[in-house]
Amino acid sequence: MKIEKINNFFGRYAEKLLGARWWVLATFVVVIMLSVVGMGRMVKETSFDDYFIEDDPMLVKTEEFKAHFGNDYYVGVLTQCDNHFTKEHLTTLRALSNELLDSLSYADKVTSLTDIEFMVGADDGMTIEQIVPDEIPDDGTPAMDSIRACAYSKPHVARKLISEKGDLSWIMVKLRAFPKDSVWKQQGTVSPDIITGEEVEHIIKKAEYASLNPRGAGMPYVTHCKTDYIGKEMGRLMAIAILICIVVMLIMTRSWRGIVAPLLSVIGGLFITYGIAGYTQMYVDSTVLMIPTILSFAVAIAYNIHLFSYFRGRMRIHGQRRIAIVETLTEIGWSVFFCGFTTLVSLLSFLVIPIRPMHCIGVVSSMSVLFVLLTSLVITPLLLSFGKNKRPVEGFTEESDTRWSKMMVKLSDVVLRNPKKIGITFLVIAAFLCVGLWKIEAAFDIERTMGISVPYVKEVVDVGRSELGSLYSYDLIVELPNDDEAKEPDQLKRLDKLQQQVAGYELTKRTTSILDILKDLNQTLNDGDAASYRIPDTKEEVAQMMVLYENAGGTESEYWVDYDYRRLRLMVEISDFNSAQVEREMAQIQEDAQKIFPGAKITVVGNIPQFVTMMQYLVRGQMLSFVISILIIGIILMIAFQSIRVGLIGLVPNMMPAIFVGGYMGWAGIPLDMMTATLLPMMLGMAVDDTIHFINHSKLEYDRTKHYQTAIRRTFRVVGVAIVITSIITSAVFASFCTSACTMCVNFGLMAIIGILSALAADLFVTPILVTKCKVFGKEKSNQK
Repeated sequence: MKIEKINNFFGRYAEKLLGARWWVLATFVVVIMLSVVGMGRMVKETSFDDYFIEDDPMLVKTEEFKAHFGNDYYVGVLTQCDNHFTKEHLTTLRALSNELLDSLSYADKVTSLTDIEFMVGADDGMTIEQIVPDEIPDDGTPAMDSIRACAYSKPHVARKLISEKGDLSWIMVKLRAFPKDSVWKQQGTVSPDIITGEEVEHIIKKAEYASLNPRGAGMPYVTHCKTDYIGKEMGRLMAIAILICIVVMLIMTRSWRGIVAPLLSVIGGLFITYGIAGYTQMYVDSTVLMIPTILSFAVAIAYNIHLFSYFRGRMRIHGQRRIAIVETLTEIGWSVFFCGFTTLVSLLSFLVIPIRPMHCIGVVSSMSVLFVLLTSLVITPLLLSFGKNKRPVEGFTEESDTRWSKMMVKLSDVVLRNPKKIGITFLVIAAFLCVGLWKIEAAFDIERTMGISVPYVKEVVDVGRSELGSLYSYDLIVELPNDDEAKEPDQLKRLDKLQQQVAGYELTKRTTSILDILKDLNQTLNDGDAASYRIPDTKEEVAQMMVLYENAGGTESEYWVDYDYRRLRLMVEISDFNSAQVEREMAQIQEDAQKIFPGAKITVVGNIPQFVTMMQYLVRGQMLSFVISILIIGIILMIAFQSIRVGLIGLVPNMMPAIFVGGYMGWAGIPLDMMTATLLPMMLGMAVDDTIHFINHSKLEYDRTKHYQTAIRRTFRVVGVAIVITSIITSAVFASFCTSACTMCVNFGLMAIIGILSALAADLFVTPILVTKCKVFGKEKSNQK
């Protein structure tokens, strides 16, 4: 590769840029203004259904479920007081239940202690009444005692509504199916599940319900809480990152331009990216936008530090501002551009992971890096062009050293004198960490990924682990060969057998099916005889009971058996989430169901199956993404330097962040989640930047000197300081994540720092040894230094 020819191209670009600087600045301002308008049109999508690519098997199964049984999401509210069986508390509970039903945009049916289908025997068969009458009696009266007795008279009903001590009560709100994307996007920019979660939070936090201490649950509520928390946390972390950026850049550059330039690069890159996302209605998951945002800060600092560092050196030599800018872009412009290009290509590898949030990270991050790069190569030179020329430092030449560059030259001498010791040390550390790579596991439960220190996480986890509440659930659908088969006692008894087996699973908290209604109905029609709480003996009895139930006004059955009586639904609520255990139980229920219903089609849908599927996609996709990134970057290096050896050697130091980060995750027990899964390809994209700067300048110096050690020493002098400074500053920016209460953010920040510093160590200690020992630029033609 003729680096000198490419450098000359960037020099000519710098001259033209400076000649039209006012037009360029005016265009930049207009573009930012248009981008701000586009940002207002961005759409938030966070439903788990949205996570899957169109025609994904999990999405197809979920849509089929909704066609027969409606929304698989629900909203739960757990209330807590000393005793629910008082006039005050029952009145408040009824008001809360009614408001949830009336005020939630997608509420379909509410089930609570004051609003339930309670079957009571009558002369003509049975009626459906309420446990709590319209006129709530006073405390301590026989009528209030009768309400309590009625609530506990049917254990299968009580276990869903009221705790044994009467201190907890559970409200379950079934939801109508959410509209398609094309429908709700015409009405606003917030998805229906988040709207539902917002409405729940608004209701339960009203002062009139405070006596019941209501706490929310269900995926819409959790999704809203997570989106709200991440949004606020991202703003706080960004403020800290900006402050760190300002302080460190001021210390390093001692110039207002050193602060303004990277901030403008970030603003330009992110605003243009999000503006395009808004105009094109691109899929954007607000919970992962923190990643491209913080990444933009990191690369903006890196690009600007390299430009500033070289510019300041040229100003010391001759003090001519415009000439220094042209020289800076001539010498550094290509390597900065090449770094940005390889980084965005590496980030595009996220597209191989078949989950839409990962696609969002890949596309948005790549676009952000691209526009940050372009802004850095356009706006930063223009900012540097304003101002007076300066008096050069007397006696300062290209061979002169500052205090920092002198230290880098000394470091280069140490590295070149001790190749074996350094090589063995890195190999031993890498071998130890590689063992940890095999210990990494995926996890999606909010307690492990977000952490119990996050207020909403503690709230929903406490609800899920309470006697009544639940957070996660899944549904098993048994599709029988023919219509009306679901009325046959044999099929229903098979469902009963399956339900009893599932109830014995370690994580199962509660199961619900059509059997709860049929058994209750049979018992009611037999004067409440406990022995009659069973499945009717004949198909005709089942059919007659269902007609009687519907004539009495019952509507609950439509959630558990389809209109054709061909599909049976079993809902399983679980008490906790353990990745490995959940996977085992998911496999077990499908195996058990297939044995019990050998001729039926078995389908499992819901939050938990989606979690498991995403974990599988994430594990496979992350490894594939990393391998693709490695291959693409290797090929790019080979093409750019026209050398297979340079390409292969350039990959060696860039494997270090993956080994260090992955090894640390495995040994520390940090799970693979949406954020940590982005680290390896992202670290690879960032690590290759320093490698490119080092190899590119080594090649340039070797072409000038034809001597490897001289080329390495000069490379340490010219770009070594910038490489160290960018690594320190970007590490400091990522350190802002460690101030979060969110475990996922802390892990992300800590591992990013590990990745950046390991890449720095590899570039300073491993790359020089590989370049000199492998003679990657050809044989030395001179021994002159």
